Amino acid sequence: MNWLIVKSDFRRNKIINLALFLFIMLSASLAVLSVVMALQTFASISELYKTAQPPHFIQMHKGKINQEEIDKFMSTYQGITYKQTITMIDVYGESLTVEGKGHTYNLSDCLLDIGLVKQNETKDLFLNSKHEKVTINKGEMGIPVLLKEMYGMEIGDHVILTSNGARSEFIIKEFILDSAMNSTVASSTRILLSNKDFEELEGQVGENEYLIEAYFENPKEAADFQTAYENAGLPQDGQAVTYTIIFMLSALTDIVTVFVLLLVSILLIIVSFICVKFTIMAALEEEIGEIGTMKAIGLKFTHIRDFYLDKYRVLALAGVISGYILALLISGLFTKHISTTFGNMKMSPLAFVLSISASGLVFFLTDYYCKKILKKIKKVTVVDALVSGKGVDKNKGYIKDGLYKSKKLSVNWLMAIYEVFYTFKNWIIMFAVVLIAVSMIMIPVNLLNTFEAPEFITYMGSSLEDILIEVENGENLENSYAKVKQVLEKDADIKNYYEYRKVRVKTTNKDKKPMNLYIDCGGNAGNELQYISGKAPEGRNEVAISYLNASEMGKTVGDTIALLFDNKDQKFVVSGVYQDVTSGGKTAKSKYNFPELNANKYSFSINLNDNREAVKKSGEWYKILGAGITVDPMEKFIDQTLGGVAKQLKTIVFAIVTIGLSLTMLITVLFLKLRLAKDLSEIAVLKAIGFSEQDIKKQYMIKIGFVSAAGILSGIILTDVLGEEIVAAALSIAGIGLKKVELISNAVIEYIICPLLLMLLILLVTWIVVRTVKKYNIISTINE
Repeated sequence: MNWLIVKSDFRRNKIINLALFLFIMLSASLAVLSVVMALQTFASISELYKTAQPPHFIQMHKGKINQEEIDKFMSTYQGITYKQTITMIDVYGESLTVEGKGHTYNLSDCLLDIGLVKQNETKDLFLNSKHEKVTINKGEMGIPVLLKEMYGMEIGDHVILTSNGARSEFIIKEFILDSAMNSTVASSTRILLSNKDFEELEGQVGENEYLIEAYFENPKEAADFQTAYENAGLPQDGQAVTYTIIFMLSALTDIVTVFVLLLVSILLIIVSFICVKFTIMAALEEEIGEIGTMKAIGLKFTHIRDFYLDKYRVLALAGVISGYILALLISGLFTKHISTTFGNMKMSPLAFVLSISASGLVFFLTDYYCKKILKKIKKVTVVDALVSGKGVDKNKGYIKDGLYKSKKLSVNWLMAIYEVFYTFKNWIIMFAVVLIAVSMIMIPVNLLNTFEAPEFITYMGSSLEDILIEVENGENLENSYAKVKQVLEKDADIKNYYEYRKVRVKTTNKDKKPMNLYIDCGGNAGNELQYISGKAPEGRNEVAISYLNASEMGKTVGDTIALLFDNKDQKFVVSGVYQDVTSGGKTAKSKYNFPELNANKYSFSINLNDNREAVKKSGEWYKILGAGITVDPMEKFIDQTLGGVAKQLKTIVFAIVTIGLSLTMLITVLFLKLRLAKDLSEIAVLKAIGFSEQDIKKQYMIKIGFVSAAGILSGIILTDVLGEEIVAAALSIAGIGLKKVELISNAVIEYIICPLLLMLLILLVTWIVVRTVKKYNIISTINE
């Protein structure tokens, strides 16, 4: 009999049941997708690393090296299982020209450091999309997928290398997976050549750079090894990177995507419960007479409940199964970046198991919530249901009509606003849905806007200026520094500029183990950064440290740090803790210039009189300054560094906005059906005393509009207040050097476009639904 009732209800309420089915399906689908993406990201990286064997420690070095000294040090360091030194030929983007089908371009706008390498024997391998070791023949080239995504290169395109008067031409044979340098945040990328081509070009083009690599039984040993290596005075004119940083930089883009999907799926499940409540309450109100009859003939509460519960169980089960299948079918769209970056990989067994568990969780939560709502049937008496006609919600408070105040507002406006104001709990569901929808849309939109904004440079350990110049490590460091200073001091287009020198100072971590602290020092060091606590350094003995350094050292604002230089420990006070995603998130800032120490690097941040000339001026300086010095407009630097994250996030945000708007319209339909069912007698009375159908429609438009406006306003406030806390919590867990992010919002989108679009859609749906009041018959309704 239960099954017959379920079938009958499905036929009678096709639209509502279909809407509820679709909604549960969408909730389950997003929950499954977030689980699949999270697991596939880490599983794919782990699978790639298993074959490619990226190093646990890399020290990049430009200049001459003494391989015997390096080997001697590593052979005496306990815990090293393998070591190798790789030679890489550094070339510049303008030296590489690509000739494709109908288009020719060079890589002069590429901010990544490009190195030519040959295939390694057993570790730090370059693989294809099937995780197979790539073999390159003479005249062929393996291009990293990073450059393929940036420029749209194709297999068979010709790449022409021109450098130092030499010219070589290659054909792109394969797009390679580089386990150590597969993110724009890494700032470097490698192109694979055949052994023969590499040997012919070495010494003829570019400049040699060495990758000194070490492997350990436990990758966590790399941090201690880095300190020992640097203190031994071995080659270190370049960036040092550990396994943990390589992994996090690789996963950064997909971690952000998983976070957004997970956030939306949680919000969607919450709204799914609201949707279920709408439907159940509407059904109970419409069928209160039948419920009274069943109670009158002696049916138990559990039997009556099961008539309704079975229907929602069927809907939930069908929705969850369909959502799971849908998620598997479209997962390729969401995991495309993972497949491209880390290779094609089938879904892992763990992903299948946990995604099924996520679907099951949605089903059991929905079932539990349905049972909780259906308990309201217990409170319904036979007299309430069959005599007085009261539904499951008996509490109908007295409403002041306020008609005596109708001097400026019309009767329709006063009646509508007073009903919402004095019985707001009847409208709280609609208010909550709009609030959640606004937050669900605006938090991801603001996160995307933050990653794309020039101000994000303050999370990368630098202040916001027009142009960034960096003098690379190497034998010509001081000469290059002097050359930059000479150019900047003579240029009349410069408004002002700040210079910084990076030095390495010895100190200890919270376990009293030795560690090296890299400090950017200069007159503007630490200014305009994003501080979690404290402020920029001011005095000679003050230093600001990054969040990850503060965690490793166990220091907070006001603590003292002992820095060893000039053959003695000197005390510095921590003035502030800031956020930085560069250099593995471990940096420091000080106004003191540390003249006792040699510089590891120089950088300049420049403001122009006319910032619109940044691109043109950086191009001029690049030609003058030459090799070994990078000159980038700040906006371009941020765009290329975080472009991959923003591109992936943009696709997800578009889908979320579409879901959010559709969700709002769907809930509006369900809510209005519930309200109209509950207000049937009131509508009949209004018609009987002379209110026209247009008056009644107008009142409902005003009610929904008033509640929606309150929900939109509250959603904007909630986004501004809690949005940053939610994002910060996720980024802090990710361990990329960020703990607190100030979301940068677009005022036009947040305060004008989003509210207006939501309001227009809600009012449009309301107008369509309330047209059904013309079908209400006064006499039959009053008789009932």
